[in-house]
Amino acid sequence: MKIKASVLEEQKSQLRFQMLDLIESRAKEVRIKMVGSGVCHTDIAHAKNEFNMKLNTPIVLGHEGAGIVESIGPGVTKVKVGDHVIISNPYCGVCDECMKGEQWYCEPGTDGSLHLSGLDYYGTTPFTRRGRPVHTLFQQSSFAEMIVVHENTVTKIDPDIDLKYAGPLSCGLRTGAGYVYNLLKPRPADWVCVTGAGPVGLGAMWMARAMGAKTIVLDINQSRLDMAKETGADVIINSDGMSEGEMYAAIRAAADGKGTHFLVETTGVESVIKASMKQMRGGGQCAEGAVVGGISFDSYTNDCNDAHTITFGRMGNVANEIIIPVMLDLYRRGMFPFDKLITFYPFEHLQQAMDDSETGRVIKPVVLFD
Repeated sequence: MKIKASVLEEQKSQLRFQMLDLIESRAKEVRIKMVGSGVCHTDIAHAKNEFNMKLNTPIVLGHEGAGIVESIGPGVTKVKVGDHVIISNPYCGVCDECMKGEQWYCEPGTDGSLHLSGLDYYGTTPFTRRGRPVHTLFQQSSFAEMIVVHENTVTKIDPDIDLKYAGPLSCGLRTGAGYVYNLLKPRPADWVCVTGAGPVGLGAMWMARAMGAKTIVLDINQSRLDMAKETGADVIINSDGMSEGEMYAAIRAAADGKGTHFLVETTGVESVIKASMKQMRGGGQCAEGAVVGGISFDSYTNDCNDAHTITFGRMGNVANEIIIPVMLDLYRRGMFPFDKLITFYPFEHLQQAMDDSETGRVIKPVVLFD
């Protein structure tokens, strides 16, 4: 089957639209007609090699897709033809961590062999061009009008949810929401500080609010802070130009002068990490979701005391099948308004969507295939 996809020939180059050959669904695989795909900073960072991780190229990026099941291979039990699905990080289903129900720590996933090899579940590639392989990102590659993935990569959703909006639930939003829902578990009236008002941070804030906590959101982008306030944040802090000490004082003062019980750190900025860690109350817990190169571990340990706990989490420390239905239930009740973050682009304008995301012009770009 011939399909249109956006191909990265090599890292640090521009995306190019090309016609590729797509395999048929094999055992345990699902072919999906894409409706929309979010653009994540991870796509941009891998394209530019900001993580200093060499990808096998050429490659089709994208990992926040939503679509409709077109066909299924032998042995597929999770979905049927016509189902609406979200595509998320795969898991092997057989390693020790998967068998414990902690798919986010899937052993082949965490060592990179499942996500970054550029190969699919069977060690091949779903795409080819003139008989040569075109690699896949995270065994997803949602920047293509049709994809074939293992059934462990898909989560079925109800048809009342507009698929145009659904893709971003699979990555940043579920990461932030999952940290709060499954890891921090704040109680009503606890204070939660969220640093960074992107999809991860806003997902964390909405989940904290839904669980009854009070929230502080810190960022340097006023339009993002306005969005946070409009959608439920109790306190917003514009830290642009603030020193570490000023950030510390502002957060602590906002939380009854005592600091917050919990922290979701999404910026990866050293001064923000130090200020927000230091301000927490005794017994405070931090979920760190933005570990980047160049940040010393001392940035965390030097500014927390022996009564603080830090967790360097992964994908929200929660399974797709658990957190996605929770987020959608809250969305229906007006408590997780992720649709407000989204700006739509035609698939052909993918590069513009990536550029606008990188410059902060939009919070969450989504490309549409029809």
